[in-house]
Amino acid sequence: MTPTLPLITSVDSVPNDQHKEWWDRHRNVAIVHIAADGRLTVGTGATPSFWAKVLGKAGTRLAVDVGDHRRQAAVRSTPLPCSDQAHRFEATVDIGFRVHDPEQVVRRSIPDALPIIYGHVIHLIRTTARRFAIDEADRAEEEVNKAFQQPVQLPEGLTIYLCRVHIEPDEDARQYIKALARARRDRALGQRAHEKRVAEVSSDEAVEDLRLTGELEREKRRGAALAGMSWDIEGLIRQHLVKHPEDTERALQLRLEWESTQAARWELGTERNDQMFKFLVEKDFFRAPDLMSGFGGQALGAVPAYGPPAGLPQGAPTGPGPTAPVMWGGVAAGPAQSAPPAAGATTPVYVVLDSSQSAAPFTAGLNDALRSLHTALTQSPDVSAALRLSVLGFAEHPDMRLPLTQIGWGTDVPHLSAGGGLHLAAAFDGLLDVLPGDVDRLKQGGGRVNRPVVFLVTTAPPQDSTRWPEARQALVAHRYAPNVVACGLGTAEARGVLRTASSPELAFVTDPAVPAADQVALVSVLIQNTLLHLGRSVLAGHPDLVVECPKGLLPATAAE
Repeated sequence: MTPTLPLITSVDSVPNDQHKEWWDRHRNVAIVHIAADGRLTVGTGATPSFWAKVLGKAGTRLAVDVGDHRRQAAVRSTPLPCSDQAHRFEATVDIGFRVHDPEQVVRRSIPDALPIIYGHVIHLIRTTARRFAIDEADRAEEEVNKAFQQPVQLPEGLTIYLCRVHIEPDEDARQYIKALARARRDRALGQRAHEKRVAEVSSDEAVEDLRLTGELEREKRRGAALAGMSWDIEGLIRQHLVKHPEDTERALQLRLEWESTQAARWELGTERNDQMFKFLVEKDFFRAPDLMSGFGGQALGAVPAYGPPAGLPQGAPTGPGPTAPVMWGGVAAGPAQSAPPAAGATTPVYVVLDSSQSAAPFTAGLNDALRSLHTALTQSPDVSAALRLSVLGFAEHPDMRLPLTQIGWGTDVPHLSAGGGLHLAAAFDGLLDVLPGDVDRLKQGGGRVNRPVVFLVTTAPPQDSTRWPEARQALVAHRYAPNVVACGLGTAEARGVLRTASSPELAFVTDPAVPAADQVALVSVLIQNTLLHLGRSVLAGHPDLVVECPKGLLPATAAE
């Protein structure tokens, strides 16, 4: 910046012999006369008389520069902060200005015009720049230049008739803006690369889906073609020949090997029967007269015909009647005499398991418990015949995992997965949706249908504490209202478990300090033992729901 720009010069200090030369150099000046009484007069250029000077009435004459001035400057020492106050702008200015009021310049005694002009311009630039981000230098520049589209008159008697400002970020800010631009560019490129990858994966998945659909369709047609074939050795060999007609020699070899194996097995069985028969005779289990009469005069050593003794009607019992059901911890009391078997009687059983996110630590154990229950029922077909089992998961909504069915080796074992909030109303709503229809269908099939039994397992306090009591009351009020055995795992509260059970003696909880796997194992034992006893009691004609708390499981009344 130019150091100074004086505007006021004393005319009276110019020597008389230099007046002409001085006026030639200062044509763009205005003469301001300061009278003796302090009044200012503009435009008086006449030289005062000798006597006016002597008498002190001449006053003072000052020349004020009223010409046009242009200056260019760079604003670097004065910081120009942006809106975040962390980065700075730089500015260069091209200013044109002049004096429009010489009297005001003299009155204010302005020795130098530049501080006033620069001060006004820089202040405007600073206040404008604060409103813009560091990457909006062009907008800040436009806003400043808009303020100087018309001449600006200052109260000091100066007019800024021209001002062009160029604003740009300083070096640090430029590096920052470059980094931002690079980051945006990288993000845009990354987004495009992501979209491309997603499209490629989607395409691959679509192709894989088409391939899988084709494979499933072929398997379906293959299954339909094989549906009518036999699954004995003859049928299997025939299927092999259909698929591999060139492998006839191998098929014949398999047939011969199978026949040889069957013959060897029959010979081994006959030999074992002969040895057993001879052993029984040698040990005097049979007498000679018994042998002759018992086997219709067959020769000694002949294989006895196993079956019911002659004279008994077909289907008559050949041994003692069924024993009475055994209570937990008790022993069989002998043949049951109190009631005849209830032919065709069934009891619907619903295992309702918590599958919310809070049940995640217990999900693996609950799946193992379902497999164990499936095995126990399939290994006890008499018990399975008296029961119909359904498995229902619940979280925010009910999730039917196994519709009501008789458990057998061909029954799929349901699988649970955890997720969502624990809404106990979903369990009761799900039961109310399926239970009436299930009972009606069992009744239509003939036979007596006992009151349903529900095993309700929760792992935490429910999140719908105001909703689930209404849902439970709706289930309890139904004419097919079940008996509910409630079990609480993990952080389930004993008070809540008591409220869900049909009676206090049917409510149980576990110790939260016990590992999750051990807690589930205790509940698994309770459910299995209860169902095995229930099935046998149904067969015996008195379907009693007897639940005994295994060691390690606590009655909810004691834990409250």
